[in-house]
Amino acid sequence: MKADARQDEAEAAERAKAATEAVLALAQKLHDEYVAEGQNTRERLISEGQSRHDQAVGEATARQDELLSTGQAKYDEFVSAGKAKHDELIAEAEALVVEAQQKRAEVLAGLGSERDVLQKEIEELRTIERDHRAHLKSYLEGQLIKLEQTGADETS
Repeated sequence: MKADARQDEAEAAERAKAATEAVLALAQKLHDEYVAEGQNTRERLISEGQSRHDQAVGEATARQDELLSTGQAKYDEFVSAGKAKHDELIAEAEALVVEAQQKRAEVLAGLGSERDVLQKEIEELRTIERDHRAHLKSYLEGQLIKLEQTGADETS
């Protein structure tokens, strides 16, 4: 009986060992399946994340290029408009300077002509004054001579 009991114990121990190994094998199998599933999910999520990242970076780069292009076009447009306005203002200013110089030359020429006319008039007036003084002197001298003759006739 002891031998049967030992045998039963050995068989029970063997069954327990087999059951433990089966549970361990099942646990290992489940573990391997869950790890594989986790790794697959991880790879899928990394792949999706990388895909979204690449898409976002691509869209951002395209938007950046678009904004840079638009900005550069606006800048070029403003610079061109500024240069055109600058050139227009410079041309207007130069035209005004030329016009002012012509007007100045005309005014100076007119004033020079007026001065010449006035100098001639002054000279004519001086000549008339000289002639008038000479005529007046001669008239007064004549009157003095007459007065002296009248005074001499009355005394004689």
